Amino acid sequence: MNRIKILSSIVKFGLYFTLLSLLLSLAIGIFHQDHHVVIGGEGGMEVWLGLDVAGNWSVLAEQLALHGFNQVLLMGLIQIIPLVIINCVLLRLFSLYQRGRVFELANINCFRYLGWTLVGQFLLNIIYPPILSIMMNNMYSELTLKRAISFGENDIAMLLVGLIIIVIAEVMLQGLLLQSEQELTI
Repeated sequence: MNRIKILSSIVKFGLYFTLLSLLLSLAIGIFHQDHHVVIGGEGGMEVWLGLDVAGNWSVLAEQLALHGFNQVLLMGLIQIIPLVIINCVLLRLFSLYQRGRVFELANINCFRYLGWTLVGQFLLNIIYPPILSIMMNNMYSELTLKRAISFGENDIAMLLVGLIIIVIAEVMLQGLLLQSEQELTI
């Protein structure tokens, strides 16, 4: 159990660092004119901080930018929300582990939230760009943004991992119920 507590502390440190970098990138992406900053010198190490719309959303983001819209606010902000939620759920889970609470309903709920967030992120990646295109085209008659549903291998992997985590949560719940039944019979 001591090893779990120590490892959980290390993981939590990494998660706090990740959450801080996500929030810093979000702030830079929203408030900085270029939506990013590069720290470092030429020929040396460079650090890029900010928001960039990536993946399947990049084509629509480029179209929005060409028409003068802030693609980071319209798309980058939405893209980062599930990452913040996942980070917070993992912080909660490893806090429970750090306190020695391993096989409890609170842990199972963390796994459920994590799994459903990944499934939701998959759905968001597929549904949000076409909905945004339709809304923008309806609001601005001069726009002709393409409406396309696209997803790739990473999206499918995210969906599968989310579903696997949900199944693991259900298996853990069954184990917890069996353990509580066994404790009642003794």
